[in-house]
Amino acid sequence: MRKFLKITIVALMALVSFSACRESEEEITPSGNYSPIRGGFPQGNSELDQRIYQIKQDFGVYLLYKDVTEEDMNRTWESPGTESIIIAGDEADREEGAWNLPMEHLPFYVDFFENHIFPNITKEFAKTTLPVKIYMIHNLREEPRNFNDDEDSEEENTPEEPGTEEPGTGNITNKNLHIGKFDNWVISFPEDVINGADAEYTLRQQRCIFMTNIIKKSIEDGKIVPPKGFWEKYDFTKSSTCDTDRDHTYCAMVDVVNKDADNYLYKLGFVDVLEEKFGTGNTTEVIKNVNISDGKEQHAKNWKASSKDNTWDMFQAYIMNAMWFTPEEFDKRYEPETNTIIREQYDLVVSYMKEEYGIDLVGIANGPKKEEEIQ
Repeated sequence: MRKFLKITIVALMALVSFSACRESEEEITPSGNYSPIRGGFPQGNSELDQRIYQIKQDFGVYLLYKDVTEEDMNRTWESPGTESIIIAGDEADREEGAWNLPMEHLPFYVDFFENHIFPNITKEFAKTTLPVKIYMIHNLREEPRNFNDDEDSEEENTPEEPGTEEPGTGNITNKNLHIGKFDNWVISFPEDVINGADAEYTLRQQRCIFMTNIIKKSIEDGKIVPPKGFWEKYDFTKSSTCDTDRDHTYCAMVDVVNKDADNYLYKLGFVDVLEEKFGTGNTTEVIKNVNISDGKEQHAKNWKASSKDNTWDMFQAYIMNAMWFTPEEFDKRYEPETNTIIREQYDLVVSYMKEEYGIDLVGIANGPKKEEEIQ
């Protein structure tokens, strides 16, 4: 009996000791984070580091700008297969520490998150939706993985899309945002933008890209759903025979060209579908809409949500329109006083997203207030 008691006491002491170690470790380890933060956090002791630390306290996100390795950026929950690899820094220098963000660039990145992202979402939404870590990296790039050591093999070294090569860098493509498949995202701004070249447009573009990826994932995960009454505004089809109904007797049709037609897409409440990259420098370049060059009508079902392909999901289209176009730009484009369903749907989505999920779509569209506007 005594022996049994001794064994029991020893086992209990070991368990308590193990639990204490676990609690001690978890105090400095982010929840759900399986890759280490080297050198502690924050990563410096400047005023910017204190702001970064406060962001972690408020929104649960680690903003990291140094000691990031290739392995950190390419972590994934499953085998990476033949997907491209994420790299950064100069092509010739891939040693650890070589990709640290230049300190003179750090204010630009901190300002981006403080003034372009976090004012438009709630702390609760950030803590449950954003990645644990966001790496702020200099010269983020992507290159194809090459598992073949044979220099004569061209199959692994062929770019997926023609024209993506940067001059003098072979098959490497510059990137601004990488959506990681583990516990992190990676963000990078071109040096000329940091120095002021087209910065206003790029910041607008990047905050919309950033937020679109967060919202889209939440929609796919079922964490964000359309407001009650949203889909009831649309008469997509009257039958399931749209693909074979040549006379359109049973299918609702949408005119995508003639603004005077009763079934013109804006009159029926369909807004344009936008590119997820939000163009390349001009607001007219963000439209991804249907093939309208030949002037053909389209089945209304093309705009309905699909479990397999939500490309034409109108709920997501309204979200993207509301965060890209300011209210004034939206009204100019869609003339909601005439196209009354669009006005109703826009107002519904904007208020619903803010009240239900704490996402300010209009705030994203407007961006931070300029000093003269504050005064």
